[in-house]
Amino acid sequence: MDLSHLEAFIAVCQTLNFTTAAKHMHISQSAMTARIQALEQTVGKRLFDRDNRTVRLTRSGIAFLPYAERMLQLFQESKLSLSEQYREHIVVSGPGSVWHYRYLNRILDFRSKNPHVAVKFLSYLDPSYMIRDLLLDGTVNLAIKLDPSDHPGISKRLLFEDEFILVSADGSTELREPDFSEPTYCHIDWGKPFTEWFASLVKPGFIPALQTDHSSIMLTMLLSNAVFGFLPKSIADPYLQSNRLHRIPLPVESPIIKGYACYLTEKREQLHVRMALELLGADAT
Repeated sequence: MDLSHLEAFIAVCQTLNFTTAAKHMHISQSAMTARIQALEQTVGKRLFDRDNRTVRLTRSGIAFLPYAERMLQLFQESKLSLSEQYREHIVVSGPGSVWHYRYLNRILDFRSKNPHVAVKFLSYLDPSYMIRDLLLDGTVNLAIKLDPSDHPGISKRLLFEDEFILVSADGSTELREPDFSEPTYCHIDWGKPFTEWFASLVKPGFIPALQTDHSSIMLTMLLSNAVFGFLPKSIADPYLQSNRLHRIPLPVESPIIKGYACYLTEKREQLHVRMALELLGADAT
């Protein structure tokens, strides 16, 4: 299977337009069409329904897309493995907020102490994708997962525990019970167990006035005194200590979340896994 055919397929998936996809890849539209036709012939299925106005994925195209993405990603990782620039390399994945607020300095310190090791750390919106595909494929040596379910062949090691707290830059909010229907409440769905816990605090079908999936955006809005919302205590702590944020009391106990390092059990003695655990400050024994 030609990699250029896979690249063409993904480009069309992203744009749903053969002309635009061809421009992005710096090839002619006829070359783009030929690559898609060659790929369809290889897999034996039509991947797109198209007419003069619209392009859309067929059911076969939808099913094939994650495999095409994985094949290209595996190829990129294979080039990293074969590179002679570094003696070793490790690839880790996890939530962006975990890298940003908890491990960024450790990564920089590890690179400083291990100049022969290349480090690639990834952040994905769908955490199950880290386990289901990247980790099992071997694309990633270790994935940080929050409260992961047990998975055959996957070992997990506790890295940290954290508590979700409600905060605001307005100190007066410490004196009153929060109302999540207020227009100044901003919501992040932090995943389980937070999702289920928060659902118990609000009415069925509740829709927040503001919602984001980005912790840094949330923190910026909180510090500007524009909103109130939930943060992991580890993120909020420096701002609580400097009185830039204030904790809002809740009528119920806040949920605790646990972060685990997940890796293939059969590769637990592999150097790359042990180095990844060292990078995270976990005991590799």
